[in-house]
Amino acid sequence: MNIVKLDRSHREACRNLFYSTEKYMGVENAAEHYTYVDPKLEPEYQALVKKVNFNGMLYAAFCGTYLKDLKTFHAFGNINDEGQVTAFATFYESQEEPAWYCTLYRSDGDKNVLKALLDKCIEYNEANGRLKFFTLFNAKHAKLIRRFTYSDYNNERYGYFDEVLVPTKTKCFYGKYWEVLFKRTLLPADTIVRCSFLKQEYRTTLPIGGNL
Repeated sequence: MNIVKLDRSHREACRNLFYSTEKYMGVENAAEHYTYVDPKLEPEYQALVKKVNFNGMLYAAFCGTYLKDLKTFHAFGNINDEGQVTAFATFYESQEEPAWYCTLYRSDGDKNVLKALLDKCIEYNEANGRLKFFTLFNAKHAKLIRRFTYSDYNNERYGYFDEVLVPTKTKCFYGKYWEVLFKRTLLPADTIVRCSFLKQEYRTTLPIGGNL
């Protein structure tokens, strides 16, 4: 595996992961699955949103947010011998709390690569003093997520609890979840926000939370 931090040079190499499926969170794709587009997106990405479906909107937002060297939005991906990105994971590094938000997973189906990507994201955030993270997923997949995305190493180290259930096509009224995880979108399935956290016995030091 060749896992690297993605930047704007990987834009085309990631495209296929957005257009290779007609589903999002296990639901068939449709334009009505999204209701909001960030007006701050660059014009070239706005055009993508207007002519494609929900996965196209995700691709536009991905390019305009995670591939622009922003300080709090990051993407790690696995690159094959042909230079294509076979999988990636994105996250938001919170500035309001010692936490991060895993916002998007895409892959060509190799679950071992997904596990390695999550390990990389966890390693990066632990080094920055963020020992818990939030994810959003289809409620039907609640019992499968850890099996397919966690390595044995981090499955042992991290506990979790499910924090809120948001019904189909319902706005989440918790601001940070709505902005970062839902992307201001009414999703076509019941969804769960999960908090995963490094267990107490593995916390050898407390993150530094002070600043001058």
